[in-house]
Amino acid sequence: MNTGWGLDFRRTVRQVALGTAGVAAVTAAFYPLHPDLAIAGCLYLLLVVLQSAFASFAASAIVSVIAILCLDFFFVPPLLSLEIGQPVYALGLVTFLVTALVITRLASKAREEARNAESRRKDLARLYEVASRLVSVGPDVAVQRGYLGVFREVLGLRAMCLYDGAAAALSCDGESAHDLAAETKAAYLSGRDHSYEATRIAVRCLRISGKPIGAVGFDGLNDADSTAGPLSVLAAAMIQRARAFETASEAAAAAQVEVLRSAILDAFAHQFKTPLAAILTAAGGIRETGTLASEQHEMVETIEAQAAGLGRLTTRLLRMARLDRDEIKPRMQITPVSDLVARIAQPFRSQDRNHILDLRCGDRSAQVLSDPDMLGLAIVQLIENAFRYSEPASTVTVAVDSDADCAVIRVTNEGSRIPPEEQPRIFDRFYRGSGGNQAPGTGLGLYIARKIVLAHGGTLELDRDHVYGQDTTFYLKLPIAKEKTKHAPKSTESLGCR
Repeated sequence: MNTGWGLDFRRTVRQVALGTAGVAAVTAAFYPLHPDLAIAGCLYLLLVVLQSAFASFAASAIVSVIAILCLDFFFVPPLLSLEIGQPVYALGLVTFLVTALVITRLASKAREEARNAESRRKDLARLYEVASRLVSVGPDVAVQRGYLGVFREVLGLRAMCLYDGAAAALSCDGESAHDLAAETKAAYLSGRDHSYEATRIAVRCLRISGKPIGAVGFDGLNDADSTAGPLSVLAAAMIQRARAFETASEAAAAAQVEVLRSAILDAFAHQFKTPLAAILTAAGGIRETGTLASEQHEMVETIEAQAAGLGRLTTRLLRMARLDRDEIKPRMQITPVSDLVARIAQPFRSQDRNHILDLRCGDRSAQVLSDPDMLGLAIVQLIENAFRYSEPASTVTVAVDSDADCAVIRVTNEGSRIPPEEQPRIFDRFYRGSGGNQAPGTGLGLYIARKIVLAHGGTLELDRDHVYGQDTTFYLKLPIAKEKTKHAPKSTESLGCR
């Protein structure tokens, strides 16, 4: 393979040979005429100027020296000798050499600047084309790294590799004879850029806000010093864009799953209501026949009680599905907290004989702005959870208290604990801890309860001060209704309720 230095040397030799031939031609043409030194010097200077218009500075400088030697040998007395007869001739030769070198240098510099300007213009045009085409890349192409072909096509690369550090994934387009994939991955791991002019390999680390996110490698990139940097910025932007597409796709898929799940739950709840109504009607009809024995009456009562309980459960399930799907908008009214809790807790005393419900109302005057039905659903969920996860024959305590700003409802059950690693997730939707494997449930209860409480401007939290013992306590805080209050606050921050 020819190196860049070898090519420049051969080009310089050709240019010197051509310039030397020109000097020889001028000498052969004008020597018989014996012009004076000034005319001969102008002829040679004209030749050097023409030479500098297309040749490199090195070639033009060599030709200038050859022209000086010919001028001295053929046109400066004594002729056909390199001796200089008078000092004035020496001054003229020096002046000629300096003038020739200055002209050739200026011409070479101007030509180089023009060439660089044209190269920059082409680089900018290619960068603009790459950026324009990348903007139109769709999500599928971005995620699959199909945009590497855009870089290759526009820039005329042999190959291109992209390493995504977050995904530890390497993508390549084209074939490289210099193990570009390994070079790209090594650049990311070492955090260092590499360039090899001989093979036109350039590898750059990709960074966002100073943090490395990957690396990109180019095989066959021209002028890597000026283009590799902007191209790496475009590659980093495409990695970020692909991640944004992936995140948006996952969010859309999750939203569709939630919509489908809520729709199925809603449909099941509605489908249960019709047969439950038929069972209750049939049980009532059997009771009205009046010919039932005492055992049969008990069986009918059991059917009615269980069907009614299943109906209430179905209604709650339907409401929870609707609350999970829609934005909660409570209809506020002044509500005495103790009365609401007492009314909600009373059925649990008669329905569940395996546990003891201890109701403590320390402040019966506390009032809050709430939607009683919705807030009641949240309190029911807390009490049911306490019954469900406590030991048989244990006590479930529901306490109501208040301070200057907030009404507090605490629900405590005995004989269960939530592991520390599960505590941050207990309010997540559909999350059920390790203790929920033996208890029925959907994992929606605490999520919906907190959603309701937040809509009332309150908070629902796990009391972490008691969770490490044998008791588990959830506390619900709601802002006390002030006099002349017309509307409920929208958030706990505006209320100062913690």
